[in-house]
Amino acid sequence: MLNTTALTRIGVVVSNLDKALVSYAEIYGITSWTLSETTTIDALSYGRKTQRTPGVWRSAIGYTTPHHDGDEALCFELIQPLSGESPFHEYLRTKREGICFIQVQAEGEGTVAQHFAALDIPCVYQARVDGHTRCFYDTRAQLGGFLIEMVTTASPLLRADSASGHLVELSPSSAFGLLPAQKMYHFGVLVHDVMQALPHYRDIFGIRSFDCKTWEKGFGRLDDPQYRGTKVDHGYFTAQGFAGNFGFEIIQCNHGPSHYNREFFDIRGPGIHHVFTTLAHNDLQWEENCARMAGAGYPLCMGSTLGGQAAEFGYFDTFDALGGYLIEAVIRRRQALPEFQAPDWVVDFEELT
Repeated sequence: MLNTTALTRIGVVVSNLDKALVSYAEIYGITSWTLSETTTIDALSYGRKTQRTPGVWRSAIGYTTPHHDGDEALCFELIQPLSGESPFHEYLRTKREGICFIQVQAEGEGTVAQHFAALDIPCVYQARVDGHTRCFYDTRAQLGGFLIEMVTTASPLLRADSASGHLVELSPSSAFGLLPAQKMYHFGVLVHDVMQALPHYRDIFGIRSFDCKTWEKGFGRLDDPQYRGTKVDHGYFTAQGFAGNFGFEIIQCNHGPSHYNREFFDIRGPGIHHVFTTLAHNDLQWEENCARMAGAGYPLCMGSTLGGQAAEFGYFDTFDALGGYLIEAVIRRRQALPEFQAPDWVVDFEELT
């Protein structure tokens, strides 16, 4: 079996690639992109050839720029489906814009094909792109609405350039973007049932331990939750685990109105709701981030202080601009009391009898 060691690419389906590139330059500061157009000629979708209606899409690959020690570059692949059958066109037509897949690097015994075959997870789409075979494994039911493209160290897919693409440089709106990404602290994934999802995250990524906690209104948990500028009483259950240099926050809605259910899960079902990429180190940095984003039209749409006001989180409303997901930002003002900081329980798969 293989264990995931790193996040290598984030695949976002968008309806208008040119418009999305402007937003990614404005928010993340990504101004250099490799653009290409792909027409598949030998693709297999759900085990079928797609010669009558082959998939056609435009794509752009770009990196965030690390600005401080400890920052990590994130690679985004933005895909605009044009016609025919592909997982990207299927995602756009059934879920709208959003994070359709993530590409991860893994190592261990066996091949990627053997890894997923042992889990009875099929390659739902396979195609030759730029001379390389890309396989997207159908982990939607197991993980919560997104596909996995897994590669190994020797894979040419780890290169972000495209043999058939051309480089496009955009003019930056600011020196670093409105909210430069530091790293992928976690993907926030909405699922039907957290506990049922955890064994699949273990099997697919090799994650062995998860911190589980219920978040609800009350001092020490969600101190003062708000949604769209209104104070609310809502709750949700989460499990957090890490795979190499990134993590997952797996979320199950419990009660009350939130962006999770009202604007995502109720409309499209399970999926990647947000990315946590920004951690403020002091109040001034937090306030400046919030002011810049709100001034550009991306205000906080949900959030709360946490753990007896020791920390605060918020989601910037980038849903329409970036393609179906929010950006989470956090500030940790001080160490929370142990009773507020601790998870409700830990799922440790090493404890299997």
